[in-house]
Amino acid sequence: MEIRGVRESELEQVVELCCLAFDSDDHERYRQYVRGDSSYRPSQTRVVVVNDKVVSTLRVWERRIRVGASLVRMGGIGGVCTHPRYRGVGYASALMRDTIAYLRTTGYDIGALFTIIPDEFYSRLGWVSLPLRSSIVTCRASMEAEPPPGWQITDFNPETDLDAVARLYNIANEQQSGAIARTRAYWDMAPSRLRSILPTVVARRVEETDASKLGGYLNYQLGRKVAEVLEVGYMPDNSEETLDVLVSHLFQTHSVEKVVCTFSSMLSSQHAFVPRVVEKGHGTLTLVDGTPMMFYAVNLPVFLRRLVVGWESRIADAEAAFPPLAVKLPALNNQHTVLRHNRDGTLQIVPEDADAADFSIDLSEADFWKLLFGEIGWEQVSADATVPAEISAFLAVLFPKRDVIYWRPDRY
Repeated sequence: MEIRGVRESELEQVVELCCLAFDSDDHERYRQYVRGDSSYRPSQTRVVVVNDKVVSTLRVWERRIRVGASLVRMGGIGGVCTHPRYRGVGYASALMRDTIAYLRTTGYDIGALFTIIPDEFYSRLGWVSLPLRSSIVTCRASMEAEPPPGWQITDFNPETDLDAVARLYNIANEQQSGAIARTRAYWDMAPSRLRSILPTVVARRVEETDASKLGGYLNYQLGRKVAEVLEVGYMPDNSEETLDVLVSHLFQTHSVEKVVCTFSSMLSSQHAFVPRVVEKGHGTLTLVDGTPMMFYAVNLPVFLRRLVVGWESRIADAEAAFPPLAVKLPALNNQHTVLRHNRDGTLQIVPEDADAADFSIDLSEADFWKLLFGEIGWEQVSADATVPAEISAFLAVLFPKRDVIYWRPDRY
């Protein structure tokens, strides 16, 4: 058995294996995941080779994701599969362990994956599951309110609208925890197009003659009287009107009876688009479990240092002054760290034994991930704990509760 990056001559074997494992005839789709991705490198396709045959494989997708307001380098794991005749002997487990080593040596901060199999397989290897939830709004009546006047909804045109959409996405998501950073090249990549990243419609003011200026966009897919919302974007300065325009379009144009908002995580129901759908469509909201998203801290000290600049900004903007202190953070993958606040207001991530900590945060790995992303805030964590007041105030500044969004098309 040999585990390594794929060779050019083996790529067609990988395509055949993926089609076999995932019961697909779409060979060209799997080829385009490689050939059509300008960020691809052969070492990102990891393979197990037995007697010159690729028997197990996976892909690492290099992306950057916002944790809080900070960007970190993420390795998205996808296409994990083993040939049916070679299953049950540990090849996939060995491949996943090798991939963690690959992520570490190539400088990734975290790993992420979505799994369609029970997450116990990955949990045994140190991955932590954060179950995603989707919002389903079932509408009981047609929408009564007219859309705000002065707006125009048109089908998305990649020739005239894509640059503006890419810019709008960056503006709308520059502080959005959970969102992937999309370069301009990302929008043109074949894998992004295959995952339906492009909007369905765009919204602009009628009097706006500059085609590059959009107020918002909506990405959705239609079934029989069902609209599945994948993503919504809007400029912050006219969000109220733009949301009403987009919701109106969804109902009045297509007479949908149900809107499935699958674009969010545990806080999906709190995204501004969802309550508007409920209100305008006289609907009822149901939360359903979706595919689990799993994370792995490749190098915890380095990962947390990526967040320090954002934390220092929050400390600088806080009205309170905090004394020097050291907080032992929860461990991830048996990696222990201490967050130290210095007298000059700077923060450091140091090894656990570098200082005696003034306080230790006692959290599960899953809850620590939620705290870092903002799915829970420090006030929720400290509700049932006895924490010194100055430390609790300090941690409340660093870890506010946020709306966290993992946009549906961003599964690498």
